[in-house]
Amino acid sequence: MGVQDILDSPRKIGMATGTVVFMFLFPLYFAWMPLADEGLVSGGGGASGEWLVSFSESELLFEESTVLEDGDTHMTEFMIGIDEVGEGEIGFIELIVQCNDNDDPGPGFSDSVDGVSDLIDVEGYASGHIEDQSADGTCTGGNGGFTIRWDVTTNYTGDSYSITSSQKTISETWDDNGLGIGTWSATITAEINSAPVIGQVVDSDEDFDITWRMLTYEVVIQEATMETSE
Repeated sequence: MGVQDILDSPRKIGMATGTVVFMFLFPLYFAWMPLADEGLVSGGGGASGEWLVSFSESELLFEESTVLEDGDTHMTEFMIGIDEVGEGEIGFIELIVQCNDNDDPGPGFSDSVDGVSDLIDVEGYASGHIEDQSADGTCTGGNGGFTIRWDVTTNYTGDSYSITSSQKTISETWDDNGLGIGTWSATITAEINSAPVIGQVVDSDEDFDITWRMLTYEVVIQEATMETSE
C-alpha cells in the first residue's frame, strides 16, 4: 500500500494527521508533567491561589555547665551539620547563658558574665548574612545572664498566615538557603565580685549553664477554605 492509497480520502487524511500530532505531543506531555509537579510551569505548584501557610517546628538543644573564677574564660561550641537540620530549614539559633549569684552578703557585689561569638566557620558568615554578636548580663534575680539570637531565615517568626501567591513563591520565601551549617562558637568571661569580708572568701567563683538552641521548621501549605454563614 503506497502513500497515495493512505491519503486517498478526507477521512484517511484526518486520521493520518491525528496520528502524527499524537506522536509529536506524546513525549512532550511526559516531559511537561515533572515540571508541573515542581511548580516550574503554570498549572502546577506555580499556579496562584489563596493559601494558608503554617510551620511545623522542631528544636535541637546542646547544654553544658562550667564553673569560672574571676577573669576565667570558657569556649563553647555547637556543631550543626546537614544531618542535624534534616529535611527542615533553620529558623534561628540562640545562645543562652544563665547564672545565679546567691552567695554574696548583700547588693552591690553581684557576679556578671559577658560573651562574644566567633562564627567564621558558619555558612553565611562570609556573605554577612550571619554576624558575630556580643552580650553581657549580671547573675542576679534567679535568671541572670544573657541571650543572643541569630535569625538564619530572615524575618522568621513561626506565625501562620494566609496569602494569595504560588506555592513555589511561598517555598522560596521560607528557605534558609543552606545558611547556618558549621561550627557555632562563643567565649564567655566571668567577673566575680567578692564582698570584702575579713578572714573568709564569700564568693570566689560562679556556676554558668550554657544552652545552644536551634529551631528548625518545615513549611505547611494548605488551600484556604472560604467560610460561609448560614
